[in-house]
Amino acid sequence: MTGFEVRTVVAAPRERVWSALTEPAEVRQWFGWEHPGLDEEIRYIFVDHAQAVPPDRIVLAGGQEIEVVDDGGRTVVRVTMPGEGDEAYDVLAEGWRLFFAQLRFWLEQAPAGHRRTVRLSGDADGPGLLAALESAGVKEQWHRSRYLHMVVDADGLLVAATAERPLTDEESGPAALVVSGYGRDLAAVRAGWVARWRAIVGDDPVVE
Repeated sequence: MTGFEVRTVVAAPRERVWSALTEPAEVRQWFGWEHPGLDEEIRYIFVDHAQAVPPDRIVLAGGQEIEVVDDGGRTVVRVTMPGEGDEAYDVLAEGWRLFFAQLRFWLEQAPAGHRRTVRLSGDADGPGLLAALESAGVKEQWHRSRYLHMVVDADGLLVAATAERPLTDEESGPAALVVSGYGRDLAAVRAGWVARWRAIVGDDPVVE
């Protein structure tokens, strides 16, 4: 079994972070991205197969555990999976890395309205993904790690580029762009990002 630890510091009190991790309506504001089964997925992970141990621990299926630790007005959010870790791509670890960054964005930026998302996936190379982020105008660098790079773009949207190969790698592999906005219609946003995505992947189909 591959073990991992993913850790994020959120500028919000522990009680606020705890609520965001345990109330399904709040989890929907940061976890994953929109798809027809999102509500069922949230219920499966955070309700039906989760044991909340207030005020600071949530035990999940498969040995995963989330811990929230007060850090003087900030909160350290950590998820762990027992086992030996390495630097290879791990879908669970990278998923949490993306989702915790989305959690931090929601709690720190406090955007109004419900979250809407656009997700595009296919085969792409790292430099192409990063160029797509830059093309939208970067207002703020939000996260940078081996397989994930996130920015707040010129329109205030949170945009993530994630790949199963290091983002420095020029060889193509499975990759995705996830765009999140709050309280807005993303129809026009979707059209713009589909155009950027097609510039990366060419004739490959856009999968959402």
